[in-house]
Amino acid sequence: MKISHFIRRFICILITLKIIDIVVAMMHLSNVYNQLTALCIAFTLIVTGYCILPKSDKHFIKTIKNNLSRHQTYTFKKTHVVSNQMTYQNRAVDISRQQYQAQSTPYLNELSMLKRQLDEMNERIESQKAYRNQLSKQINELNIKYQQLNELTTQHDSLVEDIKRLQAQKDQLADAHVTDEYQSFMDYQSKQKLATIDNFDGYQFETFTCDLLKALGFSDIKRTQGSSDFGVDVYAKNGDTSYVFQCKLYASPVGIKAVQEANSGRSYYNSKKAVVITNSYFTPHAISASEKLDIDLWNRDKLASLIAEANV
Repeated sequence: MKISHFIRRFICILITLKIIDIVVAMMHLSNVYNQLTALCIAFTLIVTGYCILPKSDKHFIKTIKNNLSRHQTYTFKKTHVVSNQMTYQNRAVDISRQQYQAQSTPYLNELSMLKRQLDEMNERIESQKAYRNQLSKQINELNIKYQQLNELTTQHDSLVEDIKRLQAQKDQLADAHVTDEYQSFMDYQSKQKLATIDNFDGYQFETFTCDLLKALGFSDIKRTQGSSDFGVDVYAKNGDTSYVFQCKLYASPVGIKAVQEANSGRSYYNSKKAVVITNSYFTPHAISASEKLDIDLWNRDKLASLIAEANV
């Protein structure tokens, strides 16, 4: 029995090797018919080898087959269990994900709202920046216009000053022209008046002197007595200052005697000022004495200017 089993097994080994050889040769065949023929031969050899095998070997092959089947079943069952566990885990994960999504949805909505608000704030900031830039440009333009206005104001002030200065010069020239004409006219009138005075007598000249002093603003004007005048013809006041006047209507220069008489009259009337007035001029001795005695001398020129001033 054992030898026959050995022979059968040896024949099966040879058949197996032949089958392998046929399969290898079949892989190199290009004709389909030859490939099918080789495949049939290989299948026949497999069946023959299986039939030749001893029962113990067949039982061994079945055992291996059964073991392989049980292993696949176990593997399938294990895979099925693992798959169920993974399904449960996936369901738990899905539930957790759903809970997370349910819990995170308000936060996501709030985050989205905050993002929108942030975008709006950015837009506002950009618009404010643009508005600020526009305001800066307008301020710069206003500053430029303000500087131009200041320059124009300065020019205007300068022009106004020039106009005022020119107007003042014009007024001065006009006044000078009028004054010159008026002075010429008054000089003419004074000369005419002096020519008339030259024809006065002493009494008329004293009367004219009183009228002149009144026109010049003197007060308390009095004529003295002719015989006891002590060298004084007219007494008057100008404010708080008292004056005594010696009137000399001469065709020739007035000498030192008139100055001495005026000095005596000042002492007699206790006056502060003494004046000798004449339609003529004074001698050098009279002028020198008046300076020493502090006597005022009103000559023909002085009389003409006073006539023009008083307009008498």
